[in-house]
Amino acid sequence: MSLFRRGAERRTIQQFGDSSIPTNGSLMTPTASGVPVNDQTAMQLIAVQACVRILSSAISRLPLNAMVMRDGVQVPTPAAPTIVVDPFGGASNTRFPTRRAGLKQMAISLLLRGNAYGIVTARDHLYRPSRIAVLHPDLVKVTMNEDGGRDYEVNRVAVDDPRDMVHLTGMCMPGSPTGLSPIGYARQSIGLGLAAERFGAQFFGQGAHLSGVITVDGDLDKQRARQMKEGFEASHSGLANAHAIGVLSGGAKWQPISVNPEDAQFLQTRAGQNLDMAMLYGVPPHMLGQVDRTTSWGTGIEQQAIGFRVWTLDDWLGTFEDAWTAMLPRGQSARFDTSELERTDTAGRWSWYATARTIGGMTQNEIRAKEGLPPIEGGDDIAAPLNSAHSGDSTPPAPPGDGPPALDKEP
Repeated sequence: MSLFRRGAERRTIQQFGDSSIPTNGSLMTPTASGVPVNDQTAMQLIAVQACVRILSSAISRLPLNAMVMRDGVQVPTPAAPTIVVDPFGGASNTRFPTRRAGLKQMAISLLLRGNAYGIVTARDHLYRPSRIAVLHPDLVKVTMNEDGGRDYEVNRVAVDDPRDMVHLTGMCMPGSPTGLSPIGYARQSIGLGLAAERFGAQFFGQGAHLSGVITVDGDLDKQRARQMKEGFEASHSGLANAHAIGVLSGGAKWQPISVNPEDAQFLQTRAGQNLDMAMLYGVPPHMLGQVDRTTSWGTGIEQQAIGFRVWTLDDWLGTFEDAWTAMLPRGQSARFDTSELERTDTAGRWSWYATARTIGGMTQNEIRAKEGLPPIEGGDDIAAPLNSAHSGDSTPPAPPGDGPPALDKEP
């Protein structure tokens, strides 16, 4: 009996939440900045969360199709399998995630941990997967067997049939059963960003005052010194007391000793961390708010969007496509429709349609379908030019000699 059937009967496999298996990130020691970094704390850095949000949303929103080869061209199948239309069961049952929610969960796991896992929970009459459940990466243990294949344990229970597992990996070292964690390898840079944010929060939390010392003539005992310190902090610390006028008595003097945030290059450090995270995930800097510098992604937003799709999204999309293709019948392949990401402005889009129509590259109904418009009669003729009568007109021209005689005219 396979694992997904036993799990359905015994209800022992937890798909989400805490587990007895410790989080991989929790085993890490603090970084050089003194801030511990794992997949949970890394999401507290806005640049990391923005990159993960942008990529996971872009992946989950694209339509997924089952393609088949016809006349040398890949076209969508007339009836796509359930594993493509509703892989997580949410379309027919609200207890399960929808296609978009399930893909986003797997994308987030892949982006943070380098691995995403799912388990087959239902199969059709031909024993093909029809539904999968997303697994938290902490529940899964992966090892490499002697044959070079992967063996899995879910919640410390061995998977009888490895074909019940859906395993997506990012960058992977040769011979390794799992992918590399982006957070694990960039933890020092992420720790620096978290430390900079913590420094800024503490700076403003102390009333935006410079740190320093209070000097007095003579010696003070511990109790008197503590009272003076506490009294000064009560009157000057906190955001409500920012820029307030302070009064010191008894010959006491205030001497600032720390540098301001500009001298410490606090803002530059935060901007540098945003660029580091953009480089880590391959996200264009303008998507993270870095619009004050030149970029090599292209000369305009459209070109940068195309570069983002080609150099960043295509690799992640291919990882999902390969995993879903393995669950489809032979001869079919899974493909994301990226046409929505390639849409230009209205003028440029219709100019491209006009060119494609003139050279016979698209029919009228194909153009209307891309714009969400209903088909029209006679709009499937690929040879009809734009500037003449419709080529499907079956009325032939009148032959010479037929019809009424022409009137005599003087030359």
